[in-house]
Amino acid sequence: MTVSIKETSATVRSIDVTLPQTALTEPFAKRVAKYRKEVTLKGFRQGQVPKQMIIAHFGDAIRQETIDEVLNETLNAELKKAKIVPVSRIKIEKFNDDKKNDISFTAIAEVDPEIDIKGYEDLGIKVPDVIINEADVDAELARLKQMWSKDEAVDRPAAKGDVVVGNYLEVVIDGQKKDIPEEREFRTLLGESASPGFDEGLVGAKKGETKSINFVYPKDHKDEQYRGKKAEFNVEITDVREIVPPKMDEAFFKQIGVKDEADLRANIQKSLSNEKKQTAKTSAVNDAIDKLIEKNPFEVPQGRVHDLIAYSLKQHSENKDEEIEPTEEQMKTLGPQAVREIKKHRILGFIADKEKIKPTQAMVDGRLNELAEAYHVDFKSLKDHFRQSGRIVGLREELRIDTAGDYIVGIRPAAPEDKEEKKA
Repeated sequence: MTVSIKETSATVRSIDVTLPQTALTEPFAKRVAKYRKEVTLKGFRQGQVPKQMIIAHFGDAIRQETIDEVLNETLNAELKKAKIVPVSRIKIEKFNDDKKNDISFTAIAEVDPEIDIKGYEDLGIKVPDVIINEADVDAELARLKQMWSKDEAVDRPAAKGDVVVGNYLEVVIDGQKKDIPEEREFRTLLGESASPGFDEGLVGAKKGETKSINFVYPKDHKDEQYRGKKAEFNVEITDVREIVPPKMDEAFFKQIGVKDEADLRANIQKSLSNEKKQTAKTSAVNDAIDKLIEKNPFEVPQGRVHDLIAYSLKQHSENKDEEIEPTEEQMKTLGPQAVREIKKHRILGFIADKEKIKPTQAMVDGRLNELAEAYHVDFKSLKDHFRQSGRIVGLREELRIDTAGDYIVGIRPAAPEDKEEKKA
């Protein structure tokens, strides 16, 4: 057997292999013996089929299985010897087997290139301070009140802020009559829809009325096909409903888990502050990553790009069990962002290794507590689940990478915890 490994690029290794036909002899014989034990042919009991008959009936299949076995074993051994870790499925090219001369093939393996990130210690990028004022709290409280509000039917003309319910009778766009959707009913909060002209036409409408509404779609309408076009909608009004905000009383505060309005405002203040801080930090980390990518160019294996795009498409698919193969167009449009994400993770991983970053137990518990609060579950039960399922390992790695992100924007990790403290 001969093996030759070539570095064809920073991310590709080419392995040329030749195997003598004799390399198949022993594994082929073992597979024939296995077939003899398992196969039943007419006129013979199981385990009693003659060897030559097994070869006559299944020889080609057994040979192919043997070649696959020897090929995989040979490749795995050589890759391990050369310390090559493929990041995607190995491709076999130029396979040649005439059953007489040596078997030859070329294996193409993609690898992560070695990287040495420079200049990350002080990029001059910091996370700006965030300020939450009373106006921010008031706006969020108003949004939450609307979310907690109920709507009640009223016997009066519709006004801005009301919900109008009705059915489409006829729709005409730029003079062309359109098919009425199967779901004819509409429900619109006056003043909040993407077509202000439609809302304006419903102001003053009463239950039981039929109205003809003429308007022009905004030039920046979310649906490009309607932008700037004239529309005529004939509709019947089936209900006018008034938005009724919740009473800020003891019963309501108890329902949402706060003591009083002051406590609610304090919670909103804290939530907005955390959200703004996280947004500011994410923006700063991304600016720092862009700077490091520019300073430290390196290649990304195409296999990693393909796999990340396929994973992303699968996550957004209705059928999570379906394997998705990205199209050429998807690879083209989604490729640049995928490359950046892969580079970002590799850079942060390098920094975490270099700086020996290791999440403390307090950090792990803190993240678990955030998850417990977000999903309204018991902290101890969640922690036990993460430990028993092995997900705690992934959580620690996530925190390790996050802490490396903090590092490049000037946030240094706390001093290491007591070594005797038990891990999660």
